[in-house]
Amino acid sequence: MDVRGAWGKLGRGAVPHPLICHVLDTAVVAEGLVGVLVGPHCRAELEAGFGPLGDAAGWVSVLCGLHDLGKLSPAFQGLRQDVAVPALGPVAGADVGRLARWRDSGARTDCHHGLLTAVHLARLLRSWGAVPATARSVAWALGGHHGLVPSAAAVQQAREAVGDNGGPRWAAACDELVGRVVSLWGLPQPDELPWQEVRLSPEAVVALAGLASVSDWIASARPETSYAGLDVDLSAYLAQARVDEARKIEKLAWRPWRAPRETGFAALFPGEAQPRPLQVAVESVVAGMRGPGIVVVAAPTGEGKTKAALQAVAQLVRRLGLQGFYAAMPSRVTSNQAFETVEELLEEADVPVRLLHSTAGEYLKGRAAAVDPAAALRPVGVDVDGEGDGDGQAAQWFAHKRGLLAPVGVGTVDQALMAALRSSHVFVRLTGLSGKVVVFDEVHGYDVHMSTLMDRLLWWLGRMRVPVVVLSATLPSRRQQALVESWLAGAQGRRPGTQAAVAAAPGVYPRVVWADESCDAVQVVDVAASELNSGRVVELSRVAFAERAQWALRQAGEGRCVAVVQNLVRHAEEAYEQILQLVEALPQGERPEVFLLHGQLEEARRARVEAEILARFGPPDPGREQVRPARAIVVGTKLLEEGLDVDFDVMISSLAPIDSLIQRMGRIQRHQRDSDRPGLLLALTGVEEEAQKVTFPSYTTNVHAEAVLLRTWAVLRGRTQVRCPDEVQQLVDLVYGPQEAVVCPRGWEWQWERAAAQLQRSIAGREEKAEGVRLPQPRDDVQLWELTARATRASRTRQDSYRRDGGWQ
Repeated sequence: MDVRGAWGKLGRGAVPHPLICHVLDTAVVAEGLVGVLVGPHCRAELEAGFGPLGDAAGWVSVLCGLHDLGKLSPAFQGLRQDVAVPALGPVAGADVGRLARWRDSGARTDCHHGLLTAVHLARLLRSWGAVPATARSVAWALGGHHGLVPSAAAVQQAREAVGDNGGPRWAAACDELVGRVVSLWGLPQPDELPWQEVRLSPEAVVALAGLASVSDWIASARPETSYAGLDVDLSAYLAQARVDEARKIEKLAWRPWRAPRETGFAALFPGEAQPRPLQVAVESVVAGMRGPGIVVVAAPTGEGKTKAALQAVAQLVRRLGLQGFYAAMPSRVTSNQAFETVEELLEEADVPVRLLHSTAGEYLKGRAAAVDPAAALRPVGVDVDGEGDGDGQAAQWFAHKRGLLAPVGVGTVDQALMAALRSSHVFVRLTGLSGKVVVFDEVHGYDVHMSTLMDRLLWWLGRMRVPVVVLSATLPSRRQQALVESWLAGAQGRRPGTQAAVAAAPGVYPRVVWADESCDAVQVVDVAASELNSGRVVELSRVAFAERAQWALRQAGEGRCVAVVQNLVRHAEEAYEQILQLVEALPQGERPEVFLLHGQLEEARRARVEAEILARFGPPDPGREQVRPARAIVVGTKLLEEGLDVDFDVMISSLAPIDSLIQRMGRIQRHQRDSDRPGLLLALTGVEEEAQKVTFPSYTTNVHAEAVLLRTWAVLRGRTQVRCPDEVQQLVDLVYGPQEAVVCPRGWEWQWERAAAQLQRSIAGREEKAEGVRLPQPRDDVQLWELTARATRASRTRQDSYRRDGGWQ
């Protein structure tokens, strides 16, 4: 059988692209992509694993090319009998024709070519001397290039399906094709090499699978007019493929970010004033790390955590030879803001920044239209998640997801957490993160489901030696410890929780906690707050829920900008309507401006409101005059808590978990302004104490766990003020600490115990659901097929309803 006779790609015409040509295309792409897509540690693991063969890089490339070896089978060639039978010759053509007749009779002959790839590669590798574990790992990784790694049972079934795989005659043809590819590549004959010495770590196998899939997608981007045909000169074809495929890679603009030589904070952000203490501390910590590690930054809003993280990223990228970074933000709004900051940082670098979230296209188009109205009519690429299998669907998935694979990206945390789900192509996501620093912002806002996925993702990132920077304003100490332990366990190749970690000293806040791969103990750095956040004393008052609109209007009448933060959209809309009615009764000159912002607004309207609120209440910009209203009321939900860099003179907030309330306090007089401002004031509403019972507005406990609200109120009800940042960590650790840390007020016992039991059931149920969809529990003998076993949709990174009950997770 002529190895050029089997078709690999075939359009509507009769001219095929031979399978061996597609093998060479993919191998060439893998050769050019490995240094861009695969991170240094995973690349080193591949080189070490295949090192005994001599040319490790050459074998990795060729093996990636052989991902479609299973197409050399009656099952696949018979999909186009009209082309296959004349090209393959009478004997092989008879096998194809026989299978076609079985199909006509209704017999099931749908053995996927990926399974047949696994069959043939496992057989070949064993014949070359590879140990069974290595043969399985390589064969399964390449056979799963369409997203789902085959199980041993599925491969065994494909091995026994002689009608589909063609038996010994077609196996010999596969051997001939492999031998021809190896010869064209200039490698020694494989049966002369010490394959018995090849051992691959889990991260090496993941990288091989990810590299093969992405290389296949890029190589498959070939117009039908360029198909080589059956009489192709293979040596000449390979030489031209090296030119053509290099152009494809170049068009992707996957150029690594070369961080500047000077990565100090002052050099990266020359327009900033003197670096804040936190930023100085982060720079010093990262400079002292001996290798990849995890850095957890806990500090109030306004301390410059995002820019401190970007400075750390620049240091790590340059020192560790990484390709770039991914900034995982809690929401689309914060993603858009971080995107602007990152673009400014990389303004001089010839590296595009990709924005990844569900409405990225609309945002980018709107931003472009503000500068050039005609831009609104031009299409914009959108990086959103997709599903798919098969060549066409996989190519579409790649078109959507290549932003995650690009060296520099900013987007929602969901895009990163998808790499912790048992889902199609999860190994591609892990490979895409392997060469980056990953930044997670606002991690205190994750629910139990997200936190469970986060822990597992951190283990895999530690295993792949991916540096991580975690940012939070209100992270419980126990949760911080769990995050650091997850990364360290991965880096040290052990199960989480098998080695005691050192928690931060009680009450230390702000702080930087860090550990690198060689650390014996977690390090804690106590950091002074900046002048902006030092000695902030927030006065607390109480307002009945039915009177919140009147309170806000009275404050606005004093010439203040007021925030009204509600836990539910319906409560925000209700307060907004009440305020509008009260405003209409005022003389025209005394009416405050009133805004409404929540996540259920129509997308275009929400974008306009966000832009206007940022313009009116955002940080002062020396380059332009800010038109801050003389009096205003902004009614909103959680978006005002963490989505926008804005500040107000005073605030009224529904009772929420303590970490949310502290976040909201951070929006009170967050920025320095020239005008005189009142003392810091937070009015609490949405909680009433009756006889032996605490009540909250309707549906509040659908959003926030009742036990968390009760513990928060038990801690705050006797207070008249909160000292920030001095008391922040103490308050957070009280509410989210051991059950006995907060004493149940007299008369609440029944409600307190019922709510606590309900919370524990909820946490257990959510953990169980998350455990069912996340990557397998790490262990030394973890098999690649387990990463996609019982695969779920890649979008299942959040629960259907959002509940802030993750503090005890």
